[in-house]
Amino acid sequence: MADKCIKLIFSLSNALKLNWGLNHEALKTIYAGEILPLLLNGAPVRITSTEKGSYKSKLVRGQKLLNIKSAKAYHTVSNEALCILTGLTPIAMKV
Repeated sequence: MADKCIKLIFSLSNALKLNWGLNHEALKTIYAGEILPLLLNGAPVRITSTEKGSYKSKLVRGQKLLNIKSAKAYHTVSNEALCILTGLTPIAMKV
């Protein structure tokens, strides 16, 4: 699921030119409506796998990509700081 979300984010950035004109409110709507349900699909079943580092890092990577686009920040900013800047709850807490 996380790989699907990453592909979706990249296709959205190519199609909508996220770097040049889509504001952060529209990105929050896209995140809440499409990406978050995709990431949380089957979360009660996969709750034990989220404690493992490899699956959790895939979830965080998907959220971080969208947070970077939304905050228009550099890739070196941590995911926790990006969540504070954008006002989104970290994905590990959502699961």
